[in-house]
Amino acid sequence: MIAALAAPTLAGCGGLGGSLGYGGGAGEVASSTPAVPPAAPSPAPVASPPPASTAAPATPAPPPIPTGAALGGVLGGPVGASLTDADREAAWQAQIAALDSGKPRSWRGAHGVFGSVEPGAEAGAGCRAYAQTIYVAGRPNRGQGVACKQPDGGWKMTS
Repeated sequence: MIAALAAPTLAGCGGLGGSLGYGGGAGEVASSTPAVPPAAPSPAPVASPPPASTAAPATPAPPPIPTGAALGGVLGGPVGASLTDADREAAWQAQIAALDSGKPRSWRGAHGVFGSVEPGAEAGAGCRAYAQTIYVAGRPNRGQGVACKQPDGGWKMTS
């Protein structure tokens, strides 16, 4: 009786061979344990292209801060080199803002370092002198320099 009930469900298993007892050949006895066909491998996922972006173009990133002597003043020397990138960025942004506005700017870094920039009068040809003070461990480090406005609107520290 078991063989009669299993026959309709195993009709498609004739190709499994006689070793499992489902070959359908004459004289074979059906096993009472149903065979489990091997699992088919799952298809590989198909990568679809990313959706087209409808977002507005991002605003251009500000130019990277210069390194070394190109920073000018005390920021371009050993004191500036000892600052973290974040503190150097804060000092640089204050320096540029002071040069652009002609007004003093102060800044405070994330690690207890702080300072100020005092721009001087314009010196002709788009250049301006400035003085800086950077406090590290409570000690002032003073420097000065001259910056000249470039055609692209940026500043180049000349000393």
